[in-house]
Amino acid sequence: MRQRLRKPYQLVRQRLGRRGGTRAARIVRPAPRGLLLRRGPVSRNWGFDRGTPIDRHFIERFLDESRDAIHGRVLEVKDDAYTRRYGEGVTSAEVLDVDTDNEQATVVADLTDAKAIPDDSYDCVIVTQVLHLIFDFHAAIRECRRILRPGGTLLCTVPALSRCSRELLNSDYWRMTPSGASRVFGDVFGPGNVHVEGHGSAVLSAAFLMGVAAEEVGARTLQQHDPLFPLVVTVRATKTT
Repeated sequence: MRQRLRKPYQLVRQRLGRRGGTRAARIVRPAPRGLLLRRGPVSRNWGFDRGTPIDRHFIERFLDESRDAIHGRVLEVKDDAYTRRYGEGVTSAEVLDVDTDNEQATVVADLTDAKAIPDDSYDCVIVTQVLHLIFDFHAAIRECRRILRPGGTLLCTVPALSRCSRELLNSDYWRMTPSGASRVFGDVFGPGNVHVEGHGSAVLSAAFLMGVAAEEVGARTLQQHDPLFPLVVTVRATKTT
């Protein structure tokens, strides 16, 4: 392979001259062989069939570090798995879903217009990987603030990069950067009441898209962070009044 590539590389270098040689190397040098030979990801199930999806590693670490906020009356979207896993002093674990077929749902409502929920109802609202599936996510954020009690906390995660959902392909609308999250959540809760972080790197983002699990990349790689390549964004927003 190297011998076959050497001759065309040398010809290009000669044509471009010494200064153009570096540029030529960038153009001619092949991408990693294994990556180009693959016809698809190693997993089409986000990596669940191989272990923990890489985005879930960051989501769960965020919730683990936010245990102090998950207390009292808690509302979680879709199910109450994270409330039960990370909550401390939870007096009521409730589940919101727009789908009436969800047997775990204790509150059936649209998060963009949840009139069935009174103002100032919850001490904590958990919304993980949901807002990108809601076209009017601004309205959803405003509703989250409305139903929180003063001093209550919204714990939210959104994808900055992700494959599209197979099941919800027609309603998979958005991806959000840390700067975008700071702006939209800050507009609702106030900039000083919002803490936003991006998590990930180029390697982790590529691995996640290919369906590689967190256990397969290793703890050292999971500690890498590059602000130019966020994979998931975490938001902790507090309602002050």
